[in-house]
Amino acid sequence: MARPKKRKRRSIPRGFVKKYPELWGLGLVALGAFLGSVRYAGWNGGWVGRALVNGFEALIGGASWVLPVLLVALGSLMVARSQLVDVRPFRAGLVVLAFGLMVALGKDHGGYTGQALGGAVGVAIGATGSTILGIFLLLVGALLLSGASLGAILRHSHHQVRRAATRARRPRPAAAPKPARAPRATTIARPVVDVEEDYPDVVSEAPPPPPPLVSLEPEPLVVHQEQLFEDITTEHADYKLPDRTVLNKSPEKAGGTGEASARVAELLVQTLAHFGVEATVIGQISGPRVTRFELQLAPGTKVSKVAGLKDDLSYALATTEIRILAPIPGKQAVGVELPNLSPNLVTLGDIFDDLPATASPLSVWLGKDISGAAVWADLARMPHLLIAGTTGSGKSGCINALLTSVLLRATPDEARMILIDPKRIELNHYESVPHLLTPVVSSPKEASAVLANCVAEMERRYERLATVRARNLNEANRAFRQRGEPTLPYVLVVIDELADLMMIAPQAVEDAVIRLAQKSRAVGIHLVLA
Repeated sequence: MARPKKRKRRSIPRGFVKKYPELWGLGLVALGAFLGSVRYAGWNGGWVGRALVNGFEALIGGASWVLPVLLVALGSLMVARSQLVDVRPFRAGLVVLAFGLMVALGKDHGGYTGQALGGAVGVAIGATGSTILGIFLLLVGALLLSGASLGAILRHSHHQVRRAATRARRPRPAAAPKPARAPRATTIARPVVDVEEDYPDVVSEAPPPPPPLVSLEPEPLVVHQEQLFEDITTEHADYKLPDRTVLNKSPEKAGGTGEASARVAELLVQTLAHFGVEATVIGQISGPRVTRFELQLAPGTKVSKVAGLKDDLSYALATTEIRILAPIPGKQAVGVELPNLSPNLVTLGDIFDDLPATASPLSVWLGKDISGAAVWADLARMPHLLIAGTTGSGKSGCINALLTSVLLRATPDEARMILIDPKRIELNHYESVPHLLTPVVSSPKEASAVLANCVAEMERRYERLATVRARNLNEANRAFRQRGEPTLPYVLVVIDELADLMMIAPQAVEDAVIRLAQKSRAVGIHLVLA
């Protein structure tokens, strides 16, 4: 009977065995770098990165923050010194160090592992004993990993301390005196120099300095308090208000807008029907620039569905400016506002009219609303006005309407003005009106001085109001009339292009504007900023 052949055991090459720890080390370095990028840098590690980070945090708690660093360090050691991993004290040190770290973190910061180890050790030796044991195990693990001896470390430290103390007690040698310099044996004779003859340009008299340059720009006018408000109490009894007929009115347009509005309303209803919204037009309000169509929706139709069709309606009606009121306040209807095909021009002559007797001299006309009714406002009740908008949106036109309204209704005894125009082109045509306390200001230095004078005038007016125990300008003027004293007019401070003024003189202008905005309303000083 033939003997069975023994299988030859294939031997693993020694090179593969030698490289085995190095491959593990490279893997640990890669894993540590991946976890560090996800944990520290916040990179996107995908679901694998999130799972690893969350898993390690749940397993070992706070130790997960130092885990990437430990993995990179351990992997580097396995690559550089692969034989070190086979040393038993090194492996024992890793285990003891990890165990001590989990015991030190405890059940509060050690995750599931810390809860298990900390709970078991805490029951056995208590919380204080757990802390002491954790620190002891950390020291033992560090010594096992480094291969150092605690006694050798202490002896080396003691030796270094003794050497430093001996070096400090050792006296320093005195510095050797420097040898004295030997005098020069001979003196070199210098040639005789006649300064006046050889260097006449050095000893001659200096030429006279050139005359100072004359600046061609005029010095800015510093407006003093006395000259700015010296004529504020001057009476203008002979002043007559301008006739309102000087205002131009817009030309009347021919008919035909009704047919255009009907076509737009029909197209609006058809467009809503294409998107599954049944609606009927129950009314429309035509203004100078916008027409509002009032729609009544079918039962069961959500109002939000109409509001969500804003872009689709703009595309279907071939317009970019569309506004949807869903619903109209006070009505059971949805409003769709569309710009008119041919907008009407609104001038100040169309809206200027008599105002109630209770309106102050600073009451102004602003324009027309969507229904065509004139809109006016009282600046004394606002108490200040900020006009903002992009270039070409009508800021200067609004300022001109405000100033013209005041000039047509108030005498210089009732309202005075201070106009600041850094652009020098918008308000210069008001130079001749008697309401101005100072010519139109265009220089930033003059503007800061004028605003400082306004602040001083505000403080002086508060002192006068305190003498008659008044809380505002109207009460004070009534008391002044009873005493036979001159009344105080309103002061309207208009600043065009405030941003340009703030860039040139920010500190002075900002402080004055803030003080006037906070306190000047009660004494009749009001700001209009554009």
